[in-house]
Amino acid sequence: MTLIKIAVAALVAASLAACGGAKPTDTAAAPSAPTAALPTAFTTASDVQFVPLDPKDTEKKGVLVHVLFGDLSGKGAVGFLAQLPPGFQAGPHAHDSDQYLVSIKGLYHEFLDGQDVGKPLETGGYVFLPAKVSHDNLCEASGGPCLNYAYYPTGFSKNW
Repeated sequence: MTLIKIAVAALVAASLAACGGAKPTDTAAAPSAPTAALPTAFTTASDVQFVPLDPKDTEKKGVLVHVLFGDLSGKGAVGFLAQLPPGFQAGPHAHDSDQYLVSIKGLYHEFLDGQDVGKPLETGGYVFLPAKVSHDNLCEASGGPCLNYAYYPTGFSKNW
């Protein structure tokens, strides 16, 4: 039940950020009302379908994603679940959009390029990275696969 509460909290936080453009330090910002009603959707964890982030990963050995809203190849807001295999490290990269991320499962590290990996976020830990900040991430092998919720308000891109 705790995992569900954390996932719901992550979705609410991302939705508020999407509506009002608020960043974690914008405590006085009030979100604007959504312009169009979204369809109701209920999906059990067992029905979530993950696909490779890299289309060339035909064996599903890399990062897997399940898009909750938006389009990974588009320029609009996108939110998705990301599943990382144990021991996965992305390598230094940056995104053109701000990044909001919540760790749901596993021992996940998000750290600035060239810095120590630090402590894992663990379940419920979160990260905000401004656009174009070079960083890296790691899913500890000893913690099993990592599952994160990621939100990019102006589209997902990865620049190596």
